[in-house]
Amino acid sequence: MTDIRIDDLAGKPLLYDRSAPGHYGTGGVPTRPFINQTFASECEDCFVELCRRLKDDAGLEVDKILTGGVSRAGSGSSLHHQNRAFDLDGFLFADGTNWVADTFPQRPQLYLGIEAVLRKHFGTVLSYDYNRAHQDHFHFDNGTAVKFKSAAKSHVIFLQNAIALVYQMPIGRDGVWGPQTDREVKALRDRFGIGALSSVSNWTALLDQIAKDAMEQERGTVGDPEDFEPETCPCCGQLLPS
Repeated sequence: MTDIRIDDLAGKPLLYDRSAPGHYGTGGVPTRPFINQTFASECEDCFVELCRRLKDDAGLEVDKILTGGVSRAGSGSSLHHQNRAFDLDGFLFADGTNWVADTFPQRPQLYLGIEAVLRKHFGTVLSYDYNRAHQDHFHFDNGTAVKFKSAAKSHVIFLQNAIALVYQMPIGRDGVWGPQTDREVKALRDRFGIGALSSVSNWTALLDQIAKDAMEQERGTVGDPEDFEPETCPCCGQLLPS
């Protein structure tokens, strides 16, 4: 299929933030990469959902998307050479704040919420704990179908991270599917009434739940802060501590 050029996803401009020292995570130059047409459509669907969830669940409105690139010169095994891979570095938000992929240790809930949505749309997602080369960006491509694989390190470390950092359940995080991981994942599925992850629909249902819970934790409150009124002392009218 013919490659096309894009300059935005979900209506959000793409900025190449590897254009100069100091641009990473903070800004960049507008970019119009060549991209495989089918992959572009898949990216559009993903970012429409991702931007909606960030706004609704985390209270963050995406203004611009920061990317390390799509295409890569030459030939090789990476799908970047076929314009079927995307490197996501971060987001600039409408309130002037940002999110950058290398902040996983500082903001694990937001990171895992974003990762859960990416995994709903792409079978290959490489992240911070996959290896050192991916600590500053998400790599995703459409080289594999969306499905859970217990033999895939990237899938297992994602679930282990979610269990430990979103649901605060003790678990080793080594990317290896063993008895403890099997037990804790089953407990998480039982908690949400989700069946075996061999079913693609069950896998995406679990990803949906993790995305929602992780992003709501990033927001730090349940519901809109305007829904909560401060309590006052009935005697003196002073505000009571929250």
